[in-house]
Amino acid sequence: MDKRKTVKEKNKELAKSGKQLKKYGIVLRIYPTDTQKLLIKQTFGCARFVYNKYLSDRQKYYKDTGKTLSMYDYKSNYLNPMKGLDEYSFLKSVDKFALETAIENVVDAYDRFFKGQNGFPKFKSKHKAKQAYTTKYTNNNIEIINESIKLPKLKLIKFHMPNKKHISKNLQNIIDKEAQIKSVTISERAGKYYASLSCEEVIDVIKPLDLNSLDYDKVVGIDLGLIDFATISNGKTDEKIPSPKYLIKAEKKLIKEQRGLSKKKEASKNFIKAKKKVAKVHEKISNQRKDFHHQLSRKLVNENQVVIVEDLNIKAMVKNKNLAKSISDAGWSRFITYLDYKLKIEGKYLVKVDRWFASSKICSGCKDKNIMLTLNDRVWVCNNCKAEHNRDVNASLNIRNEGIKNLKQIA
Repeated sequence: MDKRKTVKEKNKELAKSGKQLKKYGIVLRIYPTDTQKLLIKQTFGCARFVYNKYLSDRQKYYKDTGKTLSMYDYKSNYLNPMKGLDEYSFLKSVDKFALETAIENVVDAYDRFFKGQNGFPKFKSKHKAKQAYTTKYTNNNIEIINESIKLPKLKLIKFHMPNKKHISKNLQNIIDKEAQIKSVTISERAGKYYASLSCEEVIDVIKPLDLNSLDYDKVVGIDLGLIDFATISNGKTDEKIPSPKYLIKAEKKLIKEQRGLSKKKEASKNFIKAKKKVAKVHEKISNQRKDFHHQLSRKLVNENQVVIVEDLNIKAMVKNKNLAKSISDAGWSRFITYLDYKLKIEGKYLVKVDRWFASSKICSGCKDKNIMLTLNDRVWVCNNCKAEHNRDVNASLNIRNEGIKNLKQIA
């Protein structure tokens, strides 16, 4: 079987004609009929069953033979014959690509484990696992038609047309065949259904900005925090963005719904209703946080050429029990991800300063280091030059200065 080309390999070929590949996602709220909902739920279950079956068979095969049961062997020698058995005939009624993707997800889980990114692959629980499956594009089996999306087995499902211009434009590019849908993930959250489209589009090569002709007024350093989500400095002025704390604000409502859930008999109708109420609160918090991150990252990208941040070790930071909830609520990692891809699309730069750089303790004026500075010191005076510093503003200035040094090395 021919090995699929990576994005890097495709871009190398496209570069000869001054083009490159742009990958992006579109999330659509879909409105399936009752019949379609039933088939979607069946597909969730079948995909989960195949995932668990392959994981179990792979472990047993390795135990018996000392070899790996490859996904190609499993698809042809196990999955396809399995569908012909009466015991597993239910697998025929759902999208075959959903089952194949479930097998590929096991392989991906193993790859991540061996790279040290995740723990050892676990079996999926019916009640706790994410309700989702992924299907693939082939022979026009997925299409956008008016305000409906055609999907394998499900046929046409209506969706809500997003108000955002860039999403509408991307959808139009798909209709005009300028962009192509590669896969679609169908998911259910809090009783709502979504289709997440993974798309590819060939565009003109994005030329990075010339670092030798940067406008340094448009180079900003950002100190991320908990009291203020971000302190932004361009060397002349600074701005503080208060932390919205969506989880903390919704905590009372969340506690109320979770308390109600805990009193219900598991798997009962009332339990399912209460579980949806909890899920709705979490969904609202998540949507508010995403919207905040998107708006702030878009503002920063529109106004600047280079954005400089700290390379935070968030995994280690959330181990602090006193700060874990606030750090998770802030969502720094997702915010930096949004910044990164938006800057790249416009040929701009995201620079990460080493996590061990003492941005808070160094005086941004004379560079003297205050080794006695603690987390409680929000304002401090430099022992050397006697300058008074706001902790976060000083940190953002130091991050900016350190990032500019790194930029000059790149240039």
